[in-house]
Amino acid sequence: MGLKQVSLQDVIPLRHIVLRPGKGIETCYFEGDESSTTRHFAWVEREHVQSVATVMLSSREIEGESVPYQLRGMATDPNLAGQGIGSYFLQALHEELDGSWWCNAREVAVRFYERNGLERIGEPFDIPGIGPHYVMVYKKTAGSE
Repeated sequence: MGLKQVSLQDVIPLRHIVLRPGKGIETCYFEGDESSTTRHFAWVEREHVQSVATVMLSSREIEGESVPYQLRGMATDPNLAGQGIGSYFLQALHEELDGSWWCNAREVAVRFYERNGLERIGEPFDIPGIGPHYVMVYKKTAGSE
């Protein structure tokens, strides 16, 4: 099936397993999750949610350009690691959003995002209880597909 827009409740299980292991389920809900401008997406195959992410309207000035969307909570089923599913999902999101977006990437995910067309911006910063992150940006340019 591939990329599908889903409900908030559809993304919570993978957020919990991948992004907040050992923490309470309540830590998987983000400010803005229920905003009318927020969309939740999943990569779905054979009725199985394999990867998830949330896209929020959260403009940020990056290198003199206003980047309107923030990607949050991207997670892929750890049982499917290394199969390219996260990359397929991210490429489909590039097409769906048809524009520039940014995210706070965990240090361990920076190479994944770089391989998928994002650039690291600035120095690392710490999110308490989660760890080191980098701001990263995907810039839609003429000729980008």
